[in-house]
Amino acid sequence: MNPDVELLRIMSQVGYLTCFRSDAKRSQLIMDGVSAIGREQIPIKIGVAVADLYAGRYDQAISILRDQILVEDPNHMSAKCFLGIALTQKGKKSDAKELFEEVAVHGNQDEKIIAVAYLNN
Repeated sequence: MNPDVELLRIMSQVGYLTCFRSDAKRSQLIMDGVSAIGREQIPIKIGVAVADLYAGRYDQAISILRDQILVEDPNHMSAKCFLGIALTQKGKKSDAKELFEEVAVHGNQDEKIIAVAYLNN
């Protein structure tokens, strides 16, 4: 099966929106389906990790971000930013601080804003 990249992107966005509306259960269902189809794509993996993060499944989010995405792309600033958030939620603030400091220097504008906000807390 060769999934349409645009369809996966749209479904991921629906998963994000559902997640941000505090419907973690539906978000997880959507992102699990997207992941099953587009498992090899980093944006899909990010979406699954974010859904896990919002659902409070920090260990799962950390595993996806650290052991999959950052192994494949060690300089992925969004993954580092979300990993920092997950680590913060797990109480590992010193590990998170290192990530946020790197993102504050090398990330895009949105990533930098999030990293600086966490560094200032």
